[in-house]
Amino acid sequence: MSQHTPISSNLLENIQKGFVKFWKLGLSFIILIILLRLVEVWTVFSIHDLDKSQTYIFAQGLVFDIAWAFYILGLLFFFHLITHIYFPRFANVFVQVCLTVLILLQAGLFFYFTKMLLPLGQDLYAYSPSDIISTLKASGELNVKNIIFILIGLPIAYLITGFGKWFPVSLKVAQVFAITCYLYILVFYILGFDQKKYSSELDNYLLVNKSYYFYDQSYDYFTTQNYLYFDFFLADKGSEQLLMKKQFLDANYPFLHDNDYPDVLGPFFEEFDEKPDVVFVIIEGMGKAYSGEDAYLRSFTPFLDSLSEHSLYWKNGMSTTGRTFGVLTGIFGSLPYARNGFMELAPNLPKHLTFLSLMKQNGYFTNYHIGADKNFDNVGTFLSYQKVDRILDLSSFDPDFEETPSKSGFSWGYPDKAMFENGMRKIPRDLDQPQVSIFQTQTSHDPFIIPDEEKYFSMLAKYMAETLKIPANQVENYMKYRSMYASLLYVDEAIKEFFDAYKSMPKYENTIFILTGDHRLPEVPMSSTIDRFHVPIIIYSPKLKESRRFHGVTTHFEITPSLLAMLANRQEMKLPSMVSWKGYVMDTSAVFQSKISNPLMRNKNQLIDYISEEYVLSDDQLYKLSDNMNLDPIYDNAIKDKLKAEFENYKSSNRYATENDQIIPDSLRVYLPN
Repeated sequence: MSQHTPISSNLLENIQKGFVKFWKLGLSFIILIILLRLVEVWTVFSIHDLDKSQTYIFAQGLVFDIAWAFYILGLLFFFHLITHIYFPRFANVFVQVCLTVLILLQAGLFFYFTKMLLPLGQDLYAYSPSDIISTLKASGELNVKNIIFILIGLPIAYLITGFGKWFPVSLKVAQVFAITCYLYILVFYILGFDQKKYSSELDNYLLVNKSYYFYDQSYDYFTTQNYLYFDFFLADKGSEQLLMKKQFLDANYPFLHDNDYPDVLGPFFEEFDEKPDVVFVIIEGMGKAYSGEDAYLRSFTPFLDSLSEHSLYWKNGMSTTGRTFGVLTGIFGSLPYARNGFMELAPNLPKHLTFLSLMKQNGYFTNYHIGADKNFDNVGTFLSYQKVDRILDLSSFDPDFEETPSKSGFSWGYPDKAMFENGMRKIPRDLDQPQVSIFQTQTSHDPFIIPDEEKYFSMLAKYMAETLKIPANQVENYMKYRSMYASLLYVDEAIKEFFDAYKSMPKYENTIFILTGDHRLPEVPMSSTIDRFHVPIIIYSPKLKESRRFHGVTTHFEITPSLLAMLANRQEMKLPSMVSWKGYVMDTSAVFQSKISNPLMRNKNQLIDYISEEYVLSDDQLYKLSDNMNLDPIYDNAIKDKLKAEFENYKSSNRYATENDQIIPDSLRVYLPN
């Protein structure tokens, strides 16, 4: 007779053990999240000058951090509970690894935020791996020391994440944690904390959990690939109060309209001796906040300020993107953004016209100069499409030039003074053709390393004391951004030296100069959601009749249509009868007004800002715009709904036109560069 072993089940005991072990790990995860918030607040307020309560930011930020922690734990709990029954060791290790990775990612994301005051979002996916690596190298963060630190830190972080194993947590305490977790999540979303808007964009960014923001943005990016295009002609085209009314021509080409732009610039110029040369100076990070009239941070551009006294100057100028990726397509093409920025469509750019291609059609020789790599952001592909005659980048410098000093052995390339000098050495001086020349700076960019740094630090201290007369109790706050402000003084001096050198050009007296910033520096705290776009726009020429200051709102989109209209009115120009410029004309009003309707792309993948006359829609919040680009939140559902409809129409048309090569029709191919 065989003996049977009694069958006993320890299922309930395993479930209880797994329950307790999970919430021990969960408790350590929550404690680490709280500590990271504490470190984040301390670091941000140590680096930046913020007129905000640290206690409030910490306490309110914890509401979001704990919600994120509970959300993660709520998801992992069910997986751990089931898996622990059959594979208890694997379940514990898996959860601990997941929590370790999430803690490290949270630390990395808040470190990124402390430098930029902008959380990392879906714009990450719009950059190529090589662009990301170049940015990290230039910033000095991708180095052997940091790599070793990460490799050593991984096992240490794993051990730290598991310290909760030694907590005396009972089953009842674990049950309380579980109930609290799900109740917190429920209440958090019912009360709509995740949707709550605060007084400023910066407040939102300071409070939000950086991991939640990144994963939420990533989810949006990967789940909004499709779009619905509706008939462009069914949408409202905007108010009759706009600077000009566009006559749209074909629903298959949403932006195509008659080329009927008035000449608003011509009245300010004397007659040109011949077709004028045109020179663009695009200045990295040159925001209006610290340049020129009414700069609320005071002006750190003495030469540009003096030049503006002899120029046409738009104090309410705007870039069309919050980063550099859109400055060329905005200024020279008045082009739609596509999904991630127009140049991200490279190498298969849709057919389009630009100021550069049309000037080539009219006999102009074209030049482009930068101290960085032309391939970053696909700039080289865009310029090659325009058949630019000379493209000088970091590969085109003579041996006697020295690259910008670096922290890690890698730099963006050559400093701005070298870029201007290299360009002036090689720019053609004896051409029979008129020329268009572009000089794009890049030294006033993270990591803000400039040649002869100590000289400019001393210059900055003297400038703040003697010229700006900044009170002694405010100097420390300015010095938190010493490298940024010193780089602005450097580039301002570089532009002054460039102008002095350009006066020797044979056609200097017959030249038009356009100077503007590509965007405002995000590293210096911004006053409003639109501050990142607020840049000076300056047009200078020896042929100007007089200087003027304009208060009308004007963006980069308006530059190409306005210049072409003036040149066509003065010279014999071969221009198309139909165009797809997004912009209107530069507003020469002496008093504040806003009579344009344009989208603004904050970062790659972030098309969430829209200006329509004196209203701005940003992050689904409506604002009223006033002089010096000040914003006041307002609550008017009728106006908000109108702007949202216009904005949705643009986004639909934008995707349709760029992804289906429907910007210009084949009949305009004759104007494309050969």
